[in-house]
Amino acid sequence: MPRPSASERLLKVATVATEDFGRLGYRGTKTADVAARAGLSTGALFNYVESKEALFHLVFLQWFGMPAERPPVLPVATPGPGETLAVIEAGLRHVRMPRIQAALAEDEPADVAEELREIVAERYALIEHYWPLLAVIERCAEEMPELEAAWFGLARAGSFEQLGSYLERRMAAGLLRSMPDAEVAARIVTESLSWFGWHRHEGRDSALYEDETVRRTVVEFICAALVPEARPAEKD
Repeated sequence: MPRPSASERLLKVATVATEDFGRLGYRGTKTADVAARAGLSTGALFNYVESKEALFHLVFLQWFGMPAERPPVLPVATPGPGETLAVIEAGLRHVRMPRIQAALAEDEPADVAEELREIVAERYALIEHYWPLLAVIERCAEEMPELEAAWFGLARAGSFEQLGSYLERRMAAGLLRSMPDAEVAARIVTESLSWFGWHRHEGRDSALYEDETVRRTVVEFICAALVPEARPAEKD
């Protein structure tokens, strides 16, 4: 059986580190444990990353900025002050949600039910894809004030504000069911997507539901709650 290449080993290290930082936080993650789960000795791990700080940095390079065809020079160097946060902030800025952006630029959609379905599905897909990284950010933000400010104060708050603005506009136009507070409605939508697209994978409930069935059910449930029922046509 051929030995794994350096890039394959590095990917394995990044994957294990993502899982450990996401479950245990920064302080709780041990380089020796990451090495063992990646099939390396602790000494061999430092052929791939210089330090625990570099290991944390590698997680975000893997998700945001490390092309497979051009892996970084090994070992990955210990980042300078603010370098990891810069990678995180740049990566979060490049996560796009084009469907809701297009909807915010449009006054009246041809089909609001389909528009909402696409927006909710887009948000679910992003959460489902990025949840291991989101877990790292949320767990480690408790120990890193700069990361907490970047995530909770900017990226996460901006996501709620964007969805809340969309819902408020469509509710004001009578296209979606009116709610007492559009921002609270946006929070309900996002937290529902987060549990099914992210948090259920962290517990024992993950195996209870088939992913595609969950995705379709959650999207349709949210749309059914927000899209008014069509009124029957009046008879002449």
